[in-house]
Amino acid sequence: MPRRGTNIYRRKDARWEGRIKKENDGGAGGKYWYFYGKSYGEVKKKMEDARKKYREYGLSQKYTIGEVMDIWLKECSPYWKQTTYAAYSGIVDKYILPRIGCMQVRSMDEEMMEKFLSGIREQKKLSNRYLRNICSVIIRAMRYVRKKRHYEMEIPENAVCPVKQEQVIPPSEKELTVLESYLLQHAQDDTCIGILIAYHTGLRIGEVCALTWEDIDLDEEVIYIRKNLQRVKTTDHVKNNTEILLQTPKTSASFRIIPIPPVLLPLLKEPREEKWGYIIKGKKKAWAEPRTLQYRFAKILEECGMEGFNFHMLRHAFATRCIARGFDVKSLSEILGHSNTQTTLNLYVHSNMKRKKELMEQFI
Repeated sequence: MPRRGTNIYRRKDARWEGRIKKENDGGAGGKYWYFYGKSYGEVKKKMEDARKKYREYGLSQKYTIGEVMDIWLKECSPYWKQTTYAAYSGIVDKYILPRIGCMQVRSMDEEMMEKFLSGIREQKKLSNRYLRNICSVIIRAMRYVRKKRHYEMEIPENAVCPVKQEQVIPPSEKELTVLESYLLQHAQDDTCIGILIAYHTGLRIGEVCALTWEDIDLDEEVIYIRKNLQRVKTTDHVKNNTEILLQTPKTSASFRIIPIPPVLLPLLKEPREEKWGYIIKGKKKAWAEPRTLQYRFAKILEECGMEGFNFHMLRHAFATRCIARGFDVKSLSEILGHSNTQTTLNLYVHSNMKRKKELMEQFI
């Protein structure tokens, strides 16, 4: 039996359960919100807090999509990295607010989501992956407000089907040999030694830019990956304002210690004019940002007489070489800083034609 007037029960599993009846827009309804706890007092407090939120925000309030986005961004941003906030706010400001910011959030269903996407497709040529991300931002914000504000609304499904991860084919072995030869010839140049480190360790471009000589332990023959350098949108909402941000790596798995391969060790031990601070230096700053490194990398490829490709391809090429040489996926995943081995398999591991021929030749 519930205690008088409280609608709180003691369950058979010894927990306490309370419920508050939902009120639909029409004033009727038979659904409830449920609250659980180890004691009567704990559940009662949860219900009182919920009723306070009802009084503060009220189910009668008509949230717009714009208001939902604002609540989500403001309340969740303290728990996000600045790069994450910049990505989400960029999507909201560029695609969501201009088109549906004034629309009532309860009007957002699958049909409205499809119309919203059609409008974007007419004006922008975006990949299905990015369109799915835009829909995900809307859905995440709606779920947050429904949970935190106890605001009753239906959450639509994502209108864009999951996109199969495409395998990216890295540069050919011939191209990589030409590039490595050039880098070795100019290894005293800070940009070239930085690119060589990435080539032989699979570091991300932001990790290479953040790398310092203090991160390299030549006695232990390891490299410590502790930071990531990126250019991100500022949080002051001034259009197109960006800043350089030095922050912790992408995920906890991105903090890692990488053994220095023997081919790289003699180059790092060679005496240099400056063996302190950032490995790759800028002209006016102590460091070079990722877009500067990408520009320098493009110039090196041009000098090598090669067709340009993105710096990130070095990471693909490193992972592919490792698998070809017998690395187990778990070890490679940890070197690359992935949170799980499936990411490594899906993104970076590509069997080359030579290996395929060797396997096919077993059928004699």
